[in-house]
Amino acid sequence: MRIFFLIILLLFNVNCFAQNTIAEQVDPRDEKSRKLMELAVDYFKKNDFNKSTQLLFQAKELAEETNNYELTAKIYGSLSHQYTQLNLNDKAKEYLDKAIIQINKMPEGDAKKLYKGLSFIELGNIAFDEKKFPESNMYYKKSLKEFQSAASVSAIPIYHYRRSLYNIGNSYIFIDKNDSAEVYLNRSLAVKDDQNKELDLFIRKALASIYSGKKDYHRAIGILLAIINSKDLENTRLKSDVYQSLAENYRLIDDNEKSVFYNEKYVALNNSNKEKEYKAINSAISEEQKDYRNAISNADHNTRTLAVISTVFLILMLLLIIFLIQKRKKEKIAFELLIKNLKNNQLVSEPQTLQNEVKPEKVTIPELVEKDLLDKLSRFEESGKFTNPKLNISNLAVSLKTNTSYLSEVINSQKGKNFNAYINELRVAYICDKIYNNKAYQNYKISYLAQEAGFTSHSSFTTVFKNITGISPSVFLREASKKSHSKER
Repeated sequence: MRIFFLIILLLFNVNCFAQNTIAEQVDPRDEKSRKLMELAVDYFKKNDFNKSTQLLFQAKELAEETNNYELTAKIYGSLSHQYTQLNLNDKAKEYLDKAIIQINKMPEGDAKKLYKGLSFIELGNIAFDEKKFPESNMYYKKSLKEFQSAASVSAIPIYHYRRSLYNIGNSYIFIDKNDSAEVYLNRSLAVKDDQNKELDLFIRKALASIYSGKKDYHRAIGILLAIINSKDLENTRLKSDVYQSLAENYRLIDDNEKSVFYNEKYVALNNSNKEKEYKAINSAISEEQKDYRNAISNADHNTRTLAVISTVFLILMLLLIIFLIQKRKKEKIAFELLIKNLKNNQLVSEPQTLQNEVKPEKVTIPELVEKDLLDKLSRFEESGKFTNPKLNISNLAVSLKTNTSYLSEVINSQKGKNFNAYINELRVAYICDKIYNNKAYQNYKISYLAQEAGFTSHSSFTTVFKNITGISPSVFLREASKKSHSKER
């Protein structure tokens, strides 16, 4: 969903920042920089992010030699977007801040409104990438407001206006406001734009997500298949997302053959995309280091200071690498311990003492009744009924033909924990077993795993999972996937 923003903003940087130039005489460096930007866009559209990144840094070197606010804002905005693409949000924010400084120096007018609107879109993209969906929605609305305030309609390219509507609609999906999302997405779809037909595919992908959320899986599948078969589909990340959505929707209608087919396509394409991203990250780091070396050689009086900074930076990087290696080792040990304990029908966490809770008055239960209740609980644990998200102590007591007092007392005394902890551990053990023993589960989203286990939200599942196992769901998925791959070798 976010990927289309990247291509369009690069196009914006080439085309829109190049329009309405305030300088009467064109600096040769401006022209060369724009040509480098055009090449960067071409390589980006071909999914060659490595070459695109190199060209962007070449354009940056030229832009920083001029006093052209639009040009420098253009380059910084492009670099910000490239770093967002590579999930390096700190660097993305750094370059976006530089772009905004240049935009604020521009004279008031429609050109400035255009660039401010686009900077709001980029702020929204970063917030979206950080899963701050209400904040991203706010920025996207600000971008639309800037575009609508332009004195001339022609000053705002159609695709930027449509993109604002799309971004607003797409962000609404992630804050569970599907009706509002559908309104904005359809508004964006209704605007004719023959020059940017691929945006239509992103809009339809978002609409498919809404229909899937409404359990209209066949309608969602129809839209997704139309996207895959579209001659306008060139973006490999969109194609990867569509494959993943098709796999999930087919799974939801119990068509396992097609679900597996599209999941395999998703995994293969996703791995290819990640390899390209890693190359681009290396290029970005290499270009940043080149800038750093040039700065040292061009400033003799600061050589000692910069050398110290470089040394400190390298030491910090080394410490960070050591820390990450140690962290990975600890996570692997925790994973192995968790699997070992699961095979012995227990989790890593120790039974709760209930010392932080007000202990209810002890209930005396006849021995035969307690034994019968323990047998029923054993059958309940084997049944998997604990994944019902509406399960509570009252309806479980009814299903076991007992009362809540007896049930609570038996769980507290025999299981060593309260009812909620007991159910949560059963759910976590259940989903861990599914992930570890079923390779397909290793490619599912955490939100789906949460729902499968009986949790009502992604956040509560993640919190409970880590509290019980000592590692996050994403770490467990990573280690389980590694384990699966090692078994296949």
